[in-house]
Amino acid sequence: MEKIVFIHLSDIHFSRSSGVSIHDLDANVRNELCLDAITVAKDIGTVTGLLVTGDIAFSGSKEEYDHATEWLRDFCRAVGCPAENVWVVPGNHDVNRILANRKLTRMLHQSLRKEDSDVDNELREISFDSQLAAALLEPLTEYNTFAERFGCSISAEKYYWERDLNLACGTVIRLRGLTSALISNADDTRGQILLGTAQVSVTRAPGVFHVTLCHHSPDWLRDNDAVEDHLKNKVNIQLFGHKHSQRLDEINGMVRLIAGATHPERGGREWIPTYNFMELSRHDSDHIGLRIYQRLWSQQDTKFVPWRDPKDGKDHREFFWSGFPAAAQSEKRSGGAQLAESAVSAVGMTKKDNNAMSPPNYERRLTYRFLTLSFRHQIAIAQNLNVLTDEDRALSNEALFRLLFKRAAENKLLARLWEETEKCHADPATFNPFENSR
Repeated sequence: MEKIVFIHLSDIHFSRSSGVSIHDLDANVRNELCLDAITVAKDIGTVTGLLVTGDIAFSGSKEEYDHATEWLRDFCRAVGCPAENVWVVPGNHDVNRILANRKLTRMLHQSLRKEDSDVDNELREISFDSQLAAALLEPLTEYNTFAERFGCSISAEKYYWERDLNLACGTVIRLRGLTSALISNADDTRGQILLGTAQVSVTRAPGVFHVTLCHHSPDWLRDNDAVEDHLKNKVNIQLFGHKHSQRLDEINGMVRLIAGATHPERGGREWIPTYNFMELSRHDSDHIGLRIYQRLWSQQDTKFVPWRDPKDGKDHREFFWSGFPAAAQSEKRSGGAQLAESAVSAVGMTKKDNNAMSPPNYERRLTYRFLTLSFRHQIAIAQNLNVLTDEDRALSNEALFRLLFKRAAENKLLARLWEETEKCHADPATFNPFENSR
């Protein structure tokens, strides 16, 4: 039975010394996590992607994201997941607090945190003012540079991202990444974080199964009530981080999963590294099923072990949702389940077993591979294709690539764009999926 398998990580907290110092005590935890994930994946099936619910970095610096990029790439390779199939959202540690303390940004935070402020109206006004929007998002600049290679960057026009994955039965698994770190700073306390109603207003549609990723759980939000109303009535699976203790709850028939932390603070009472595997598949002609495998650190064994249900000893919990009938082949894309232009297929460059989903999304791979390159390599490729103008250089990396991709397609240069990108990597692909577009 075809299925989607996710690994859910959170609060990795990469520091400037992660992976480069003998004093990086968490290197062993990361290594054991990788070994454990390889073993679990062999039992469950091909890993579709990684879902990371924030706090990738510790202080929002470029060096920290460089370490994170390298480790995530290696981790994906180890578990057989395409390196581009990572979806991320920002947490409070992904914010550069020095930039968050600049006067205009600090004033915006204070205004949005006032008890009598109209959060949705203020966020709307900020999004239409380029100076205010830039000040609000500036503390997440390095996060955005990191996230854009995965198609997960945010902007004033849209504080969340959305991607679709398809089960073969026609059900669309719609991921939405929410940004709860918009007004995060050194003075964060419970009740002073916000999302805004627009981020959680998911659109119900026949055949669409909703999954949200967010760093802060609703009890940390000042707009808690409005957020809860949407989540508990519309979102089948709600993934969170921030709290360093693993938790799984069923609320109004919806599943809420807090990952715990990959790297919790050592010495604290919650120092138990944790992460999760999630398996989504068709259960029968009307139901979608979910299995959650919670993994946690055993200090005695110095490795990850399965959480086991004290009632029956099982290493997973199961949940089912009705109202998702298997669509006929001709109806798979109907009723709001049409994939967006940038929709993601669920597996990657190779098909490892019968549970793998196909075909791979080569545009997503090309985006990841291009945006992982250094800026000088990106500009060199653009110059070689001769499809960008001097004015285009003012665009962000992701916007620049989208324009490059569009013009390359119009000029039948996608095959060259693929070749130029791949040859800049140490492990170039052995084929060109755009060869026929020349």
